[in-house]
Amino acid sequence: MSEGLKSARLKLLRAAKLLRAIKRCISAYGASEPHKIIARSKGKKRLSIPALPPKEISLIAGEMVYQMRSALDHLAFEIIKLNPRVSAISPKWDTQCEFPLRVWLPKNFSPPIVKSEFSRELPGISDIAFAFIESVQPYYNSGAINNCLRFLFHLSNIDKHRRMSLVRTRVRRNESIRFSSGLRSRSINTLDHGATIESSSGWNGADKPLYVNRRFRAFVAFKERRYLGEATDLPVDYLLKLILDQINLVIVPAFEKFIKNP
Repeated sequence: MSEGLKSARLKLLRAAKLLRAIKRCISAYGASEPHKIIARSKGKKRLSIPALPPKEISLIAGEMVYQMRSALDHLAFEIIKLNPRVSAISPKWDTQCEFPLRVWLPKNFSPPIVKSEFSRELPGISDIAFAFIESVQPYYNSGAINNCLRFLFHLSNIDKHRRMSLVRTRVRRNESIRFSSGLRSRSINTLDHGATIESSSGWNGADKPLYVNRRFRAFVAFKERRYLGEATDLPVDYLLKLILDQINLVIVPAFEKFIKNP
């Protein structure tokens, strides 16, 4: 096994270990029941989440993001150095190369982007390897791998250059009701701090609930909607696992082939 592939795999294994640490931290926080249901006037209730998520969640998430981003760079370095002429093509290739993650298209360009636009990061790579790397770029919004690499790009830049990623507590409510009419209602929704809690109603005012099963479960999500969009509705550990899985299932197998047959 090549050194670049070996080191990338080790980093991804480290990312998986960090993911387990994040899950344990979130589980312990959730078990403390950080949310409260507060009664208000006229029988209404409000969700209160006074306890903020532990900073450790953001800290470990940043470490996991680093390992995943670094693994991609190790893979790119490995296929670039396989070209015996790379030093002639780009004398400073080893200090400039990386796995490119481009979220925005160059001005006046539409995908696919030509190989010359990536010459600084990917000097001298094969056309087949380039076509694959270009196809997974975040500026394509249609694929799971493209979206996951876009999330990785933003989380990496936030943690590396600005601050730890912001997280918040959200609560998922599962509610099942059986009414006197025989009507059954089931709903699942996500609530934030300060949300008013309302129950489902029957088909008319006389249709009273006979059985109510209502459960609330806290989870932790990223608070970075500007960069992650609707992915901020997902639990932190679920989103990070999606990214890790896509790298392991899509990126690594492709690079194994490129390294074996440069």
